[in-house]
Amino acid sequence: MRLIWKILREHIRPAQWVGFVLANIVGLSIVLCGLQLYLDISPLLNPGTGFMKPDYLVVTKPVSTLTTLSMDKPVFTEAEIGDIASQPFVEQCGAFTAARYQISGQLKVAKLDVQLTTDLFFESVPEDFVDVASEEWHFSPGETVVPIIIPQDYLNLYNFGFASSANMPAVSESLIRRVRFDLYLYGNGQRERMTGRVVGFSTRLNTILVPESFIRWSNERFAPQESADAPSRLIVRVNNPSDRAITTYFDEHGYHIDQDKLDSSKAGWLLRILVVIVMCIGGLICLLSCYVLILSVFLLLQKNRQSVRDLLLLGYPVRRVALPYQALVTMLVVLSLCVSLAIMAVARSIYVGYLRMLVPDYMLSSALPTVLVAVGLVLLIIFVNLILIHRHVGR
Repeated sequence: MRLIWKILREHIRPAQWVGFVLANIVGLSIVLCGLQLYLDISPLLNPGTGFMKPDYLVVTKPVSTLTTLSMDKPVFTEAEIGDIASQPFVEQCGAFTAARYQISGQLKVAKLDVQLTTDLFFESVPEDFVDVASEEWHFSPGETVVPIIIPQDYLNLYNFGFASSANMPAVSESLIRRVRFDLYLYGNGQRERMTGRVVGFSTRLNTILVPESFIRWSNERFAPQESADAPSRLIVRVNNPSDRAITTYFDEHGYHIDQDKLDSSKAGWLLRILVVIVMCIGGLICLLSCYVLILSVFLLLQKNRQSVRDLLLLGYPVRRVALPYQALVTMLVVLSLCVSLAIMAVARSIYVGYLRMLVPDYMLSSALPTVLVAVGLVLLIIFVNLILIHRHVGR
């Protein structure tokens, strides 16, 4: 092996191999950093988690002066709901169901001799659209405790707006979850007292949510039979928030959607696209570097053509003559892999700090998939080069 290597290394130019190593490191580093970044930010972009809003839109009809004067309600018909649900950009469509009776809430603080009373409104949406996971989110007829989900914005408005101006203490989410208050339901000639309990805070829906089972049961009991049951709001999940057909469709039909949520969803979608584009660029650089490596090996074999021919004529097998070149290629590719993984680890430690600034309770994703992909790419590169070198030496 050493004798063969001394004969075949005569025309090796270090600059060529350094160029390949650098190009391969750049390409692999881009691919690995892009893949790991995608894995790390994917949980933040998934529905119900992260700092970007999921791809949910609340659809309403505009309220005009004519609507107010005519006492008409801006509700959706079954045909309109079916038309929205049939659009190609819609993955799922659900309706808000409102409580059609009077509700009042009362909180008594015995130690302070304080009693707070306010009128309330309840709505429900299909379970798939609720962004709060709670074991208490259920209701069956006969139960007296009603689980409630309130918007996170309500709590923020109280803590950072009303409480500071009224010189009242701020409250935490855990404290509110412990509080129980009285609910009084009026309608259809009946009145009932129940207990309300906040079980979560929604960042998706700006309404006071209760389970669908409670809304159905209470509307049947307390709502006037002649009252309308058509929904005034819809919630829609779209598959691609950057699709222009979304805004075109809703504008043409005169429906109103929250553009801020659509813009946030577009940002998440575009971020995914950018990461994929960066990974494709890195993959292209890897392919080009591998092409340079193959050309360098073939050029070296061409320069050593006479030496290779003499060794084969002396009886050395093709496998033994090709082994020095194969070992050189393997060593350079493995070196590129190690350096690329180190660069990926350093880059990850930098951007993870910024992610944790945005989401304090952010949990790191595993780097094992990225390492496995890197090893797979390197093994593929080595395998292809080993075969090409063996064939070229044989010819």
